[in-house]
Amino acid sequence: MKNLLLAFIAVAFFALDSNAQAENYKSFEWDIIRLGFATPSGEGVTGGVAMGSEFRYNVKDNISAALRLEFALFGSDSDVVSLGAFGSYSLIGDYYFSNTGNSRAFAGAGLGLFNGGSVEVNGQAVDGGGGSDFGAVARVGYELGLLRLSGEYNLIFAEGASNYIGVHVGITLFGGYKGS
Repeated sequence: MKNLLLAFIAVAFFALDSNAQAENYKSFEWDIIRLGFATPSGEGVTGGVAMGSEFRYNVKDNISAALRLEFALFGSDSDVVSLGAFGSYSLIGDYYFSNTGNSRAFAGAGLGLFNGGSVEVNGQAVDGGGGSDFGAVARVGYELGLLRLSGEYNLIFAEGASNYIGVHVGITLFGGYKGS
């Protein structure tokens, strides 16, 4: 995680140093809270909640670079109580299809580290497992003023890992269109 954070900071400082910044949009944005629903691809697993935060730098009016931090919690649909969770740290680039005003659609992709784990309770026995794996994120969404709506597919590059789809609503601070 430290390497990913250092890479994001280095990219942000390089972008600032090279005068690459959005002309019509504020440079930095922060989705202070992102809440949503996440559903994994595995059998016998039900959807759950996802929450996180995202920091973005608008490199140009139509391109942004982001660091996304997310936590997703899932349950099971069997008689055994079972919980699964993912925490992820991803660097994501977004492309905006419109560059006028506070309402615009976007698509993005990125790479990151996914930390997963699960706990299964069967009577008195408790088994735990988890690990860290590399993964990718693809997303589409729409910004509407201070609200940011997105649908994301999280692909984890590990054998037997449950990929998951998330639908989120985020509240953005410090960003937006500079014009009136």
